[in-house]
Amino acid sequence: MDQPQFIIGNKIVLRPFDSRDTLLFYKSENDPDIRETLFLAYPVNIDHIKERIESQIKSRDTIVLSIAEKPGGATIGQTAFFRIDYISRSAIFYLALMDKTVWSKGYGTEATQLMIDYGFNTLNLNRIQLHVFSGNLAAIKIYEKIGFVKEGVLREAMYHHGKYCDFLVMGLLKREWQTYSL
Repeated sequence: MDQPQFIIGNKIVLRPFDSRDTLLFYKSENDPDIRETLFLAYPVNIDHIKERIESQIKSRDTIVLSIAEKPGGATIGQTAFFRIDYISRSAIFYLALMDKTVWSKGYGTEATQLMIDYGFNTLNLNRIQLHVFSGNLAAIKIYEKIGFVKEGVLREAMYHHGKYCDFLVMGLLKREWQTYSL
């Protein structure tokens, strides 16, 4: 059965979660390299992954999409809007490339661009924000290239490898995206 293609990009498609994606998320969230980037500390099992994603899908304030490579459609990650506020027209953006073999190929940039365009031009959001580890320079570079602005620092927000780490709050407004995307 062909997978639906909710948002089509040049190298990737964003599509609804499929139960076949569970195995990738299970393997990746238990992989030391990927856990590092996501600041995950606990092992997860397949049932936990299924329950978490099903809960997210049922939530009115969350949109979760799988990222699949073109051609062929192999799932490589996940992206989402969390805490969508339909009155303030805002949301929190999330991105995770869970297949290490596709890192540094531009998929993260394209997935971010597709989601931001969807958020502003389809969902009519006015503001999209994200939180990113201050040491994740590659991700920060992508977000700045797309137009996100550093708005603040969540000081010592996460505990990782025996020390507390800062996270940046970055935001992008619809009018800034319209200027950027012209």
